[in-house]
Amino acid sequence: MKKTLALSAALAAFAVAPAANAADIPVRGPMYKYAPPAAVFNWTGMYAGLHLGYGFSDDVDGFTGGVQLGYNWQFSPNIVFGIEADISGTDMNGAPGGIPTHVDYIGTARARIGYTWDRTMIYGTGGLAFSRAAALGIHDTDTGWTIGGGLEWAYSNSWSLKAEYLYYDLGANFDASMIRVGANYRFSSF
Repeated sequence: MKKTLALSAALAAFAVAPAANAADIPVRGPMYKYAPPAAVFNWTGMYAGLHLGYGFSDDVDGFTGGVQLGYNWQFSPNIVFGIEADISGTDMNGAPGGIPTHVDYIGTARARIGYTWDRTMIYGTGGLAFSRAAALGIHDTDTGWTIGGGLEWAYSNSWSLKAEYLYYDLGANFDASMIRVGANYRFSSF
């Protein structure tokens, strides 16, 4: 009985005692005090999307909607340079100087420079602008410039949402502001 009790006590001591590691036994994997850092989102790549907005000036206003196509290059962990072209059909109407006017479309070809916090980017943009408007049955195409800024958020690796403001100066005939929201689909990333 004493031998059985002594044997049981010895087995219990071995079961509870921590196991000793031999020098030649491999470790199962690296032991981190903290989790390894998550991969940082990269904005580089081609994208295309849709947008809806509202355009307004002193005499003309209305809703807009269209498409955009662009490409981004991420130069550092936080700096993104891009190019973007867009075109919007409009129902912008008004009577500047008492003359009924309708804006058929408005578009841009712009550069963008942004600062990112992983999946969020704030950016400034500017470049060429063009529009086509009709007054008294005469269609006129104007060119000029645009400048603005926006905020874009990539909610997945392929999709992002954006909100932006653009100011258009198309010469003596037309200047306007536009606020719009949109969604972009990213085709590639490097």
